[in-house]
Amino acid sequence: MTPSQRRKRILALVQEAEVMTIDDLVEVMGVSSSTVRRDINRLMDGGEVIALRGGGVQLSEKTSELSASAKALLHPAAKLAMARAAAALVEDGDVVYLDSGTSALQLVPLLREKHIQLVTSNVHVFALADGFQGNIIVLGGDYLPDLGSIVGPMTTSQLAEMTFEKAFIGASGCSRRSGVSTFDMREASKKRIVHERTRQPYVLADSSKFGVDTFYKAIELANCHIITEAHHDVLESAGGYTISPITEPGE
Repeated sequence: MTPSQRRKRILALVQEAEVMTIDDLVEVMGVSSSTVRRDINRLMDGGEVIALRGGGVQLSEKTSELSASAKALLHPAAKLAMARAAAALVEDGDVVYLDSGTSALQLVPLLREKHIQLVTSNVHVFALADGFQGNIIVLGGDYLPDLGSIVGPMTTSQLAEMTFEKAFIGASGCSRRSGVSTFDMREASKKRIVHERTRQPYVLADSSKFGVDTFYKAIELANCHIITEAHHDVLESAGGYTISPITEPGE
């Protein structure tokens, strides 16, 4: 693992746990304490983490939303399990919206042989589009490089004129209080419009998102059908849910 990959992994771990110590990171990362300290110092210099009394580390406010490359290191098995359940819902001829985020991105290889219209605001789809049998439409708008997402007035204007059979919407948090939420107001607006314009909308949320409130509410929980990999009490307040358990290779 390169130093850059280690630092992204540290950011992902700290976001997941909220606070981690140097000893915690050494154990999880499998590297020396001096290596972790160098990486932490580099992240502190960049304003991405802050040190706490007692040796803990947490994300700075600046880094409340991780980059797509850092998020991709989190919960890969859960994301694949959700993607398999989601892909099974898509039929030839569907017009499908695919949201920004690494959970939605997992669907692209699984939809490669289906003859569909795929509309997306996720620019990382390009890297997985080779051999795709359907048609891909990428929305216009403002580019958020850290998230690989297209947002803004142009994006929402286009979405408001479209209708989708199915949509797979990402989430930064999913709770009874805040519903499906995200860190960015433009992302929240986009998710809300897509949900309203889709006959069968689904929210992809792995279990680490449950009970989490982020900055902007996008969709009421009672209006959502959640696809996830494990049960949580929050799901009882959702409009519906599908649980696709993680399976071991070969199962």
